[in-house]
Amino acid sequence: MVVGNVAEQIVFVLSHPMQSGNIGSAARALKNMGFANLRIVAPAASAQERAATAMAVHADDVLAAATVYDDLAAALADCAVTVGTTCRPGPYRSAATSVREAAPGLVALAATNRVAIVFGSEDHGLTNDELKLCYRLVTVPAAPDYPSLNLAQAVMVVAYELYLAANSGEIGGTPELAAAGDVETMFIRMAEALVAIGFLPEDNPDHIMFTLRGVFGRSGLTPRELDILNGIARQIRWTADGGAITLAEKRAAGKKLK
Repeated sequence: MVVGNVAEQIVFVLSHPMQSGNIGSAARALKNMGFANLRIVAPAASAQERAATAMAVHADDVLAAATVYDDLAAALADCAVTVGTTCRPGPYRSAATSVREAAPGLVALAATNRVAIVFGSEDHGLTNDELKLCYRLVTVPAAPDYPSLNLAQAVMVVAYELYLAANSGEIGGTPELAAAGDVETMFIRMAEALVAIGFLPEDNPDHIMFTLRGVFGRSGLTPRELDILNGIARQIRWTADGGAITLAEKRAAGKKLK
């Protein structure tokens, strides 16, 4: 079994799954590996359809307890660590590490934080907009001629690697990190501030923001660090909206800036 509270802290999220059989198979894979926290985002098929319950077999309890969300942001709001899965190359996916390499660190984080592993739909995987909400990326190495795994197979492989890492006896402690919903609010505020000073182009701020998301996502943000970044973003925006004149006047008068 998965040790400690790791099984409860690691959440498996299926975003826009298309086939109920895959939902049921994913539930079975989780129970095989000692996990039970399944979240489903805007499914095209119901988790309660016969194909789902048939494929779940004795994991019908995992299936019945699965929570359905309208959008990915809502499903991830209470998670401190959000991990996207991908097999495709691309400028926003180049930082992906193998799940075997990432698993020990994710298990360690799960000792004190809720960790979400996010899987995309069967046809295209995670979109770039969904990747924006995933501050880390993992991949399952496979033959280059056909690296795309079936959704339920991908869930099984990732759950298996996390199971091995959780039972290795080498779990360490990590600090409590800020929730993804709060971090996302900060990223939106920071992007608006950087657009206001001309650092980000107004027509395409996401290009550089993807990099910033990756930097902060890989390191993780504590609530205190998040407060500081929110303060920086607010100050940048205030300065861009006319505060620079006030600052210049205070400096000229020899007054303290704060």
